[in-house]
Amino acid sequence: MTGTLSPSVPERAAQQLRRMITEGEVAPGDKLPEAEIAEQLGISRNSLREVFRLLARERLVEHEPNRGVFVSRPGLPEVIDVFRVRELIETDAIAGANVGHPAFERMQECVQRAQEAAAAHDWRAVGTADVAFHEAVVALSDSPILEDLYRSLAAQLRLMFGLIGSPQYMHEAYIGRNARLVELVQAGEGAQAADEMRAYLRDAQQQIVSAYVSGRIATR
Repeated sequence: MTGTLSPSVPERAAQQLRRMITEGEVAPGDKLPEAEIAEQLGISRNSLREVFRLLARERLVEHEPNRGVFVSRPGLPEVIDVFRVRELIETDAIAGANVGHPAFERMQECVQRAQEAAAAHDWRAVGTADVAFHEAVVALSDSPILEDLYRSLAAQLRLMFGLIGSPQYMHEAYIGRNARLVELVQAGEGAQAADEMRAYLRDAQQQIVSAYVSGRIATR
């Protein structure tokens, strides 16, 4: 009999550190001291080095000789590449969305969380809800492979958000657009939802590109 193998210690720890990046707990350019991070994750320093190797392959951390390991700072090529892949995945997923799909309820919950966080002026929490919203969109595809891929993309995306000094600048306009996507899915307008998603992602990409070009990117 075959079954799903449990993740190894480094894989579980990598999931934790990836979540910390996705939720904005660590920022682009932050140093990740071995002793401190190993203690925080509850693993040995040898296991942590394997975690760093795993996340380096996902472009989430970078090793700098004689300085240590740092959270990555994505450049413009990474921005363009991530959004190109997002457009391929998310427009297809939402085009075939079914209002009865369990992920649809997650989308609704994420919109509500974002609205509540915005009312409290907690823009980092708005960003976390936005990332979770798009993870729910990808879950509409019923593809574990795409969901795993998107978790890595989501962490890279959060790093891009983190480089922009104002989370409000990055996220405020998309709360209503997420709500609009929910309305379209609820109405069974999958084709229109896909068109809206395509325009949405292209606007978000341009917003980030403009921040890079205009010098809004935070420095280490």
